[in-house]
Amino acid sequence: MSDKSSLQKDVEQRFREFLLAHELRQTRERFAILEAIYSIEGTFTIEHLQELMQERRFPVSTGTLYSTLQLLIQANLLIRHPFNFSSVFERIADSHPRSYQICNNCHRITRIKSKELASSLETYHPRGFSISHRIVYIYGTCPGCLRKMRKMLKLKEQNKL
Repeated sequence: MSDKSSLQKDVEQRFREFLLAHELRQTRERFAILEAIYSIEGTFTIEHLQELMQERRFPVSTGTLYSTLQLLIQANLLIRHPFNFSSVFERIADSHPRSYQICNNCHRITRIKSKELASSLETYHPRGFSISHRIVYIYGTCPGCLRKMRKMLKLKEQNKL
């Protein structure tokens, strides 16, 4: 069995147990949404998920998507990133640490692939605190926005002369 199908089966079982423990229905829609989410690598928006469900010929309402996402968050299978410019989600059942850089200007999100940072996150074990997942956010200005800002500054200086 591949790692992907093993993860998929584990996630389905964890979600099934969560729904049973909370006396909630196990619907086809909820599991189709879960399967779609776990086919996505990285972050996604509700709009992207809705398009994916359409492509899979399994259209669901936006309300069903939001309510299922909320259940998956409660079950610790999904996280809603705390970006203040949009709702961005990501699966978290695998234990890999994640780190992102977010541009304050254009809001572009870039995954940081640093072995040193990942290693540091994996080895950090605070006393008396049980870690469920590890995510680091670094905010700043991306190279594209920096170029635009420098160009604007240069134009302003030229106009003053």
